Amino acid sequence: MIDRLKKLSSAHIWLLSIVISVVMTECIVGGMGWLLKWEVTYDYLLKGLVASLFVAGLAGGFLILFLARQRKIEAGHRLDVAASEVREDAATAEVAAACAAAQEDTEKAYRHVAAPHHIAERKPVEEQISHSKKQADLRLAIKNLEVLPAMPVIAQKLLALNLNTEEGQRMLLVLIEQDPQISAKIIGLANSAMFGVSRHVSTVRHAALLLGIKRVQSIATGIAIISLMTKAPAGEFKVQDLWLHSFRIAFAMQGIARFMPDQMRPSNDQIFLAGMLHDIGYLVLAYLDPKLSDKLHNHLAAQLERPVMEIEREILDICHDELGAELARHWNLPEAIIAVLRYHHSPDAAGAAAGQPLVRMVNIAEKLLLSLGIVEYVAPDISDAEWEALGINPSDIEAVKKQVDEQAEQAIQFANSFT
Repeated sequence: MIDRLKKLSSAHIWLLSIVISVVMTECIVGGMGWLLKWEVTYDYLLKGLVASLFVAGLAGGFLILFLARQRKIEAGHRLDVAASEVREDAATAEVAAACAAAQEDTEKAYRHVAAPHHIAERKPVEEQISHSKKQADLRLAIKNLEVLPAMPVIAQKLLALNLNTEEGQRMLLVLIEQDPQISAKIIGLANSAMFGVSRHVSTVRHAALLLGIKRVQSIATGIAIISLMTKAPAGEFKVQDLWLHSFRIAFAMQGIARFMPDQMRPSNDQIFLAGMLHDIGYLVLAYLDPKLSDKLHNHLAAQLERPVMEIEREILDICHDELGAELARHWNLPEAIIAVLRYHHSPDAAGAAAGQPLVRMVNIAEKLLLSLGIVEYVAPDISDAEWEALGINPSDIEAVKKQVDEQAEQAIQFANSFT
């Protein structure tokens, strides 16, 4: 009955109340008339009708208020239900989104494990997600240049000098003479067998005359930068290993350059600096994440015949070539040197053009020399096209290899003085 009344409008409720009240009043009046033996006057009937209308109005009003309250309560209940349904839908959507994200992370982890050159056995999903987070953290850290090591002050001063002026050349010699370590290494290099001097060189000025002022600048800069490695965190990364490897490549590049046409041959200062700095990305990794650095060098030592870039992509997803290039950009090194650091394992990449032929010279030098120092295996195959890209006739390959071996032996003797 209440549900039917709720469906009526207010006017209909009023009308219904009046009809019911009139009927009830007339029934009451009729009953009273019967009891009074129909001795009812006109005034009595009129008063009864007015009273019935008044009662009907009150009853209708209270009924309307009651029904309105019921409608409001029910409307509020419906809103609460709707809101609850919305909240449930939103919660369901959030759960669905979270599940989708987790599923996507899981699929990424499995794709990472199943990718070519990756370890065949799948690792736990949690470990894979943690690995992905470390990779993201490493990339983020690279962008935070404040955590990268600062270039030594003397290296900054050396690179800023204008060697086309007498003042610039004079300041170069002064800076080197003020640093006992650098001056000793410059003099030692001038006395090495590779230059075949007939008398002992004892001063930086004499060494500069023999080596050339620009080469001295490059060598001094490289020595200052590599000296920074002594501050690297302790771990599997060994500073002396990088010393040895870097010097062998720098000296080997000198041997390769002797067989290149004059118009293609880079300057000696560029060759030496590129060779010494090409693998400085290992230092960056040791600074940013010593644990990942240790993991990488352990894997390199355990998989001696597996290409270094293949192992790095598996463990780091960002290799030493990219790390080194970021440091070089941070230091505002020349674009040619940045390209060498970034592309010495991929000399055919489009971005390598800025550093050619230095990029390819480093690449070939690493293929010619067996791993010594830093364990860094690269496939030794060198095509005729690679030699020809340096202007070297394939018929001279054996002579080049012999020269490279001789230079590498001299580099070992020279590099040992740094350790």
